Amino acid sequence: MISTRFPVGLFSRLFLSSVFLCSAPLAMADNFNAFTAESFEEIKSSFEGREFLLGLWSVDCPPCMVELAFMAELVKLNPSIPYVLVSTDPISQRDYSAEFLEDIGLAEKESWIFADSFAERLRFSIDPNWYGELPRSYFFDSDHAMKSHSGIVSEELLIEWFKKTLHFR
Repeated sequence: MISTRFPVGLFSRLFLSSVFLCSAPLAMADNFNAFTAESFEEIKSSFEGREFLLGLWSVDCPPCMVELAFMAELVKLNPSIPYVLVSTDPISQRDYSAEFLEDIGLAEKESWIFADSFAERLRFSIDPNWYGELPRSYFFDSDHAMKSHSGIVSEELLIEWFKKTLHFR
């Protein structure tokens, strides 16, 4: 079994490095975008024909910090990981959220932050079956078939998804 502890295991580094060498580079953003009820469709259209990961998090969510640290390690090894972050914090906490992403090493990833005080509307726009548990991840294949996961994403889950999505053996 592959460990979910840090640092990321050698097998995972080699596997994920080879996977992401085949991925199209992702344009990096240096600021949060305002996430509205239309933003999810905008994100998906920007990845048309390509797979990507969507990670939902909050500065007030301890398990989110664990997942973001794990993902920061992967991004450090593979900067072109198609990973989009959505903070469920209110846009008024934008500076604090941005500072956190800077400190953890994810400031260069495309990032969004909830911009509507009616958070339920924003959650529903992403997934009508999502009730706000965090962290929450969505895995999209190139046809944008979506698989959701609540809780911390493990190396095993990432490897399984990339094998299936990219037909990597």
